[in-house]
Amino acid sequence: MFLFVKLLDMTTKLTKAERTRRTRRAILDRAHLLFASQGYAATATEEMIQGLGITRGALYHQFKGGKQAVFEAVVEEAYGKIATHITSQVHSIEDNWEQLVQASRAFLEIAQHDDLRRIVFIEAPAVLSAERLVQFDQYGFGLLQEGIQLMVEQEQLDVVDAEGFSHLLNGALNELAAWVAQHPDSQRLQTAQALVEALLKQHHR
Repeated sequence: MFLFVKLLDMTTKLTKAERTRRTRRAILDRAHLLFASQGYAATATEEMIQGLGITRGALYHQFKGGKQAVFEAVVEEAYGKIATHITSQVHSIEDNWEQLVQASRAFLEIAQHDDLRRIVFIEAPAVLSAERLVQFDQYGFGLLQEGIQLMVEQEQLDVVDAEGFSHLLNGALNELAAWVAQHPDSQRLQTAQALVEALLKQHHR
């Protein structure tokens, strides 16, 4: 009997944990759609739970900082999607130089993805601090810096300083992506990609 009660208690806890996970997932999915379509300022917390059978209290239980906390969680997931997209574009490329070029092109492509364009390149810089954005970009920037350092060591890139060039390229990519995101037409994307390739070729051995 004791074992049965114990198992029942564990099942209840697992059910509550799953319910919590599903509630959080539902809020994030809806918030993502709202932020992507109408922006941060125009999105109210009531809209995030509308039709989900979730109370505002449940939202604040999941996200202590309310709307701002939900937005940060959405942005964090968006950066994860960017990393996944870039990885999918370069995983079959063996040459380091080609990887760097294709990764840069893939990053700029994100600025035309409707589900990420506004959130990452328009809303996030306007809502979040520069320090917070750097935290979200740590993983991606770390991979970029590792790749550039490797290419410098292999004498494929000729730069004054590998770390400094990593920041230079990262900054250029972010600025160009924001430029593309403002007017998502194919010509602007192609121009941005050509500019980055021209910058890289200046330092390619």
